[in-house]
Amino acid sequence: MNESYENRRKELIRSMDVSSSQTMFEMHKSMCSEWASALNDSIEGFSEMGSVGVSSFVQLTSQLGEFIDQKEAYFKENYGSFESASAADPTFMGAMLRSFGDAKNPKEFDAQGVEDAKDQNDYANALKAVNTGYRYGSISVNAEGVSLVWKGLESSISEAQDPEMPFAPNLVDLPIINGADFTKQKAPTKAMETAEGVKSWMTGQLDKNPEALKNAVRNYLSIQKEQGKGLTEEEVMADEQHMEAAKTLYIDQAASLVKDEEMPIPERNEEGSSVSIQDEEVSGMTFAGGGRFEFTMKDGAKMPAQIFRDIKDMDGVSKSVFSRFEAKYGSGAARKLGFLLSKED
Repeated sequence: MNESYENRRKELIRSMDVSSSQTMFEMHKSMCSEWASALNDSIEGFSEMGSVGVSSFVQLTSQLGEFIDQKEAYFKENYGSFESASAADPTFMGAMLRSFGDAKNPKEFDAQGVEDAKDQNDYANALKAVNTGYRYGSISVNAEGVSLVWKGLESSISEAQDPEMPFAPNLVDLPIINGADFTKQKAPTKAMETAEGVKSWMTGQLDKNPEALKNAVRNYLSIQKEQGKGLTEEEVMADEQHMEAAKTLYIDQAASLVKDEEMPIPERNEEGSSVSIQDEEVSGMTFAGGGRFEFTMKDGAKMPAQIFRDIKDMDGVSKSVFSRFEAKYGSGAARKLGFLLSKED
């Protein structure tokens, strides 16, 4: 996600924020307003009831004050505000930050290995639900209390219950992303050219990218679970052997995406063993006996070839040719080729 898109996304969410102009949800605001109007309209009736009526009126007025306090607190706790919300918050603003547009999974959820199963439509419906249930204009007051039509039924005010934490996330486990899938999603094309390239790229990811390491551990735990081993993430993270095994598994899964080409097979003739090599400098190599190898250059000339355990120990043409050779056929391919060339029937 680029920075420009994220800034626009957040500005749109900011524009939805009504916390600076509202203190309660619309339905509650209407209920309070109608309750106050009903009390005002019934002052004379309560007065005619004498001290009992006055006491009831005072009690209903006090009850309205408590109702207002409750609904303002409910709004503050469940709506939140853009300025103070984080994407992990169980508020409407938090819900928009984690679900509106192309939102990233909150880092707090990533750390737990979970994500929110709800989407933007779920939260829009939750907001509608908070403002649903009361039949507008149905509040009435009398000495026995406050009544209204709630969800189609004549009810007392105490029966008009609000949803509990309507904007809380529904947390589910993140899907297990194995090394191959992570590589397909993240790796640059250049790294995908050879298995060694993929291994090198993934090793770097596991060293520097917390997301990759987290996925590697979860992937390892999943396989351990399939084998009946009840390890926890904390146990794996605290154990060097488990961590090394998790990393190796992830690297091998990544490398499985790229099948290195089959090495050329040496041919034997009366003069010895030779092999054709597709390279920009040489066309082939022969075993000259006595542990000696020769390149056949593109122009037909012969040149001594070095084959050591490590490319870094070679020099000249041997180093450049075998660097390309091992990039194509994998680490150790040069030494393996030398063994095949010098092998006796």
